[in-house]
Amino acid sequence: ACVQEAGEVMYFPSKWLHSTCALEPWSVGIGGQGGSPNVYDQGFEQLLSKHDASEAAQKDKMEECGVFKSEKQTPVKEDNITEKDWKWFDGNLNEYYNKLERDEHEKRDPNVITSYAVHRWMGPEKKTLTHYQLVREAIYEHVIRRFPPSAETVAGDGVALRVFDAGCGLGAGLMWFEQHEPSWELVGHTISEDQYNWIVNDLPEHRFTAYLRTYDEPLGDGGIVTFNAIYSIEAAIHSPNLKISLTAWSK
Repeated sequence: ACVQEAGEVMYFPSKWLHSTCALEPWSVGIGGQGGSPNVYDQGFEQLLSKHDASEAAQKDKMEECGVFKSEKQTPVKEDNITEKDWKWFDGNLNEYYNKLERDEHEKRDPNVITSYAVHRWMGPEKKTLTHYQLVREAIYEHVIRRFPPSAETVAGDGVALRVFDAGCGLGAGLMWFEQHEPSWELVGHTISEDQYNWIVNDLPEHRFTAYLRTYDEPLGDGGIVTFNAIYSIEAAIHSPNLKISLTAWSK
């Protein structure tokens, strides 16, 4: 683990699994997939080090770039398009994801995983399911210790594992793994009441178990439950203390 300061660049080899966690109330980053950094000479203005400018000065710079809007600004109209005000949730992640689910509910099809896999796209094919394929490869490599099947292959002689989704959202990952690894016992936690209701009431019949609780809570009822693998796709960024989260997961 490391702390990336303003203006610093991180390079990851192909298929190098990693996650990021914002340590400040606000942050902005620029990333790219594939190719060499030398190709992407965009002529960006050099960023100030956090030691060289106040938070207010850096926010002013972000406003100039269009990636931050202060509360003092008012919506503007241009070409009949109204800029939306930011909606703040004051750390209430339950309500944030509840609203997201309510706003997008009618667009989702419980029989089509890609319609409720809300992760960012990955890879040249721009698929949200690539996240699960990469997690599956990592579990095969580090836990099962053999080559994984191809991306869409269903494991016919799968090894029985207990796998935990720390921040399962609408259950897309759990459903994908259940379909591709039928021998795995799958458990997930979500802090959103609306996401939990989607899993219980809208998804087709499934074997995995979802709980309405944070991933820092005990991983099982009635005692410590161990898992062969624990994964978190984007959800770990919401942990107020990642060390505490990792400690809870490793018990």
